[in-house]
Amino acid sequence: MTNHRKTRTALTALLITFLLSNLSTGQPARRNLGAFFEKLRAGKPVTVAYLGGSITAGAGSSDPAKTSYRALVTQWLRNRYPQAQVNEINAAVGGTGSVYGAIRVRRDIIAHKPDLVFIEFAAGDAGGPEDAVKKSLEGIIRQLLIVPQPPEIVLVYAASERREARFEWHELIAQYYQTPAINLQEPTWALIEAGKITRTAFWKDGAYPLDEGYKIYANLITAFLAEQEQLKASPTLKMIPPLLLSDEMTYGELKPFAEFQHSPEWRTERINDPALPSALLISDKVGAQLEVPFDGTAVGIAYQAGPDCGVVECLIDGKPAPAPLTKVDGYDTSHHIRTQIIAGGLAPGEHKLTLRLRGEKNLKSSGHHLRLGYLLVGGQRPERL
Repeated sequence: MTNHRKTRTALTALLITFLLSNLSTGQPARRNLGAFFEKLRAGKPVTVAYLGGSITAGAGSSDPAKTSYRALVTQWLRNRYPQAQVNEINAAVGGTGSVYGAIRVRRDIIAHKPDLVFIEFAAGDAGGPEDAVKKSLEGIIRQLLIVPQPPEIVLVYAASERREARFEWHELIAQYYQTPAINLQEPTWALIEAGKITRTAFWKDGAYPLDEGYKIYANLITAFLAEQEQLKASPTLKMIPPLLLSDEMTYGELKPFAEFQHSPEWRTERINDPALPSALLISDKVGAQLEVPFDGTAVGIAYQAGPDCGVVECLIDGKPAPAPLTKVDGYDTSHHIRTQIIAGGLAPGEHKLTLRLRGEKNLKSSGHHLRLGYLLVGGQRPERL
């Protein structure tokens, strides 16, 4: 047996052992992916979507299109079922978690009518508020289940070198909705502690997996899929369970700030970043103000952080917005998308968000710029979308 096959066999054994050891008695059986594999065996086209943050995007890999876990899993499916067309939807946005995922899942996932959706946010949610994360993950799952032909869903819990990924928050929601989940943390640490791989060979700067780490993730996921393809399909879902926590993140939409009416202190600028709209609304004038109406119980902004960005003050209906929107510091060492969202708690109905560019900034920042991408609104009813 080659070293590759030995490693694969060991990984498969680790995953199966972990899954079996974590079956909870008294818990309802989770759905399986039998229906998805029936389509593949019949040679029908399928669409596999990946919703996640930096790890799903392939940060740290040498070539995300080839060596990320996402690319490796898709290629495994294509090799396994050459007679079927396997389409991939890459809906990863680095540096974001479940809260932003709930806002954009309709646009980035549901619009493509996927057959299978992987959701990977456990590591990215580590720094988020527990209540917001749980409500948002429930919102994502309910949005996926409410469509006429709901996809199969798999949650993926990636490992963190600091062991801070919040898989237990995700697992609560997964159990309630009988959604299968792949916990990559235990097998990963078992390999590290057994001396099969070192931390420095697995993670880049302690944050994102390197190619070898992504290969281990992909091997664990495809081992799970190989088990799933042997199962008889779960019954068609006829009814969505009642809400577990909240419907505040069950609907979401994104509105480009550049489309709102604005004063001459603001200008629009075209950009080429798939995570943001084609044009940003920009100002560097201290005191510049923008007022936008919205209807929902959750609100936020997606903007472009950067080394020349300042601080923006946010108000809702004339009062300081709750954290994390109270004051937003846009400074960072490079230009990239960043989001700040209040995940619910506002009274239903019409509100007004006011953004005011303050005169303060990070000491390292070279300016006061604010580059607005999307207004993020949650808690909308389906008929309003």
